[in-house]
Amino acid sequence: MMSFKAFLFTMMASASTTLMASAHADTLPSIPASCFTYSFHSHQTGENELKASGMHASLTGTDITLDVGNISLKDPQKSVSENQLEHFNAIAAYAALSAFRGGITPACQGLDATNTLHDIQKGTPEALWANIKLDRPNHTMTLQRVSIKATQTNPLLRLKISGSGIHDSKQPLIPSSLTTDLSVSPKVGSFQTVTINSFHSISGESSIDAQGKVDMGSSAATSKADLHVSINNISAFDDRLHQIAPTKVIAAIAIARMMGHHSGETTSWDIELEGGTVSVNGVPMPISLPH
Repeated sequence: MMSFKAFLFTMMASASTTLMASAHADTLPSIPASCFTYSFHSHQTGENELKASGMHASLTGTDITLDVGNISLKDPQKSVSENQLEHFNAIAAYAALSAFRGGITPACQGLDATNTLHDIQKGTPEALWANIKLDRPNHTMTLQRVSIKATQTNPLLRLKISGSGIHDSKQPLIPSSLTTDLSVSPKVGSFQTVTINSFHSISGESSIDAQGKVDMGSSAATSKADLHVSINNISAFDDRLHQIAPTKVIAAIAIARMMGHHSGETTSWDIELEGGTVSVNGVPMPISLPH
């Protein structure tokens, strides 16, 4: 097992292109600067498209940041304006930062970045990121390329995401590439529900698949999850594990494998998170979760 811009008023579409440099940090209509901000070094707009360089985003009051070298956004249906594309991009940045943190910050509690989905319901915006870095103290994740496509915008936001060239300073077994299909529901109460319709990733010669639902709270300890995870070619995964993982990780995976459901070279687990307790195949695990 493995330890994972909102939508503004419509701008007038123009076939001509303008070049602008950001002089200050921006945020989303429903998210104040006390929660999240982003800025571009420069960005260029055209009709239903936007290209940018040097995006920097952060969760305010934390040392958690996101930097993206180059960004390209478009709406193939030509129904989403340049300003709305920018904020679709910002929602993706906010979600990436929150996931990297492991939950929503206290400053962002009760806020919903998806509550203006009606702004893009006529389109299917797409974002392409290159040279990405997520950073926090003693932990850095880099990705060469990420693609984000909204295949459905009403009533849920459904996203197909792929990433490649992935490296994590703290997780040597993190997949080098992944694809996932997610559905994001409007926020209800203190939770943001994300349904994982499918998840497929490559780690060495093995693959990892998952599906399920996550109710994201303020931290891993206050979140809920119901997931099914499987590792294919488990023998190759074990071999790689012994080459690069710390002893405690090797021991934890060995225990997890014994608890798994086995079918040939595939081992799977049903994982639940409730009330700060992680259960694997119905057995509570002594795992300490960050608050």
